[in-house]
Amino acid sequence: MALAALLVFPASIARADDYGADSGDDTKTESQIEAEALMAKGDWKAAAPLLEAHVAGFPADDEAMAELGRVYDKLDDKETAYYYLKTALWINPRSLEANLYFGEYYIGLKDRAHALERLEALDHICIFGCGEYRTLKRELAALGAETP
Repeated sequence: MALAALLVFPASIARADDYGADSGDDTKTESQIEAEALMAKGDWKAAAPLLEAHVAGFPADDEAMAELGRVYDKLDDKETAYYYLKTALWINPRSLEANLYFGEYYIGLKDRAHALERLEALDHICIFGCGEYRTLKRELAALGAETP
């Protein structure tokens, strides 16, 4: 399957473990800000090239990688969504956004087992609870999946 070819991660991308918990650049580019505004309006198609431009310049930005994965998931491009979500988790396995969006990706595929894995990851990351955990738990419950 072509999916295996997408799993090759560039060596130039730094992992969060290499530089601490915050792997991305805290400075948001104009293209990322504009893309986030478009995403808030549900304009996924227009947001994609703007986020692509951002991650080209900031390949270690796990938040932007996760957002781009979510965009492609919303555009029903599952292979590309998987690549960006997997890359975001590779950069920062503790990324709240990547774990949430990957859980939602698996819900869209009706893959409850993998969605529950993302919920469990969020449960470990968010020791005292967080919005991402509650959101994913609520979405899984809506599907009738038993959650912890």
